[in-house]
Amino acid sequence: MILDISAAWLAAVLLCSIRLSAMLLLAPVLQAMRMPLRVRVAFVLALSMALVSGMRLAPAATPADLPDLMSAAIGEASLGALLGFGLFTAFAAFNFAGNLLDLQMGFNIANLLDPITHAQSPLLATLLGMLAVMLFFALDAHHALLRGFAWSLERVPLGTSMASPQPALLAAQFGSLYALGLMLAAPVLFCLFLIEIALAVLSRNLQQMNVFVLGAPIKIGAGLVLLALCAGHIGSLSQRIFQSMFQFWEAVL
Repeated sequence: MILDISAAWLAAVLLCSIRLSAMLLLAPVLQAMRMPLRVRVAFVLALSMALVSGMRLAPAATPADLPDLMSAAIGEASLGALLGFGLFTAFAAFNFAGNLLDLQMGFNIANLLDPITHAQSPLLATLLGMLAVMLFFALDAHHALLRGFAWSLERVPLGTSMASPQPALLAAQFGSLYALGLMLAAPVLFCLFLIEIALAVLSRNLQQMNVFVLGAPIKIGAGLVLLALCAGHIGSLSQRIFQSMFQFWEAVL
């Protein structure tokens, strides 16, 4: 890595840091680590300098004045937000699956502070959100993320404008959020649906029994056991979820 500090190098570092920070702003990866703002800014700048110097990047045209620099910065922020959208949908699939399970098991009555999104969310949504971050690093997806970002720098050089993405691609990626989230929760949801049917039949035949009092602990206990048994299913499907993010990047770029 060679540091050649010049106007073009400084412009490249600035534009790269804008694209990188816009991408990470929508991703809960750094938020889950609870990094202070200064540390995040220093991390983005250091990574941008390493990428620009290591890949010997330079803007397609060095901005001559402030309006040109602002125009290039807006373009980089838009591209970074587009990349971050693909990353966001991958983690949102876990949150959507957790909300479905919380709704069926009754955990949505009480909310917890989600350390990833810093918002109030039910128990299983918080748990699956933290599991998503853990799987992201366990499956080496953070290295794939850096390689994918470096590929975006080669595909769309710094300071160049990119054609607007097709709305169908954005709609398909947004729809995959719900499809993959439903696939994550499908085995447990199906078993809870069977339990609901069994409780309905039981309440029909034993009308003097309070099914609401009996059903809550049964669904919670069965749901937690089934969720533990489906751990392998979640691990294998998480690879597909993170791969969908990079497939979206390829389609957009």
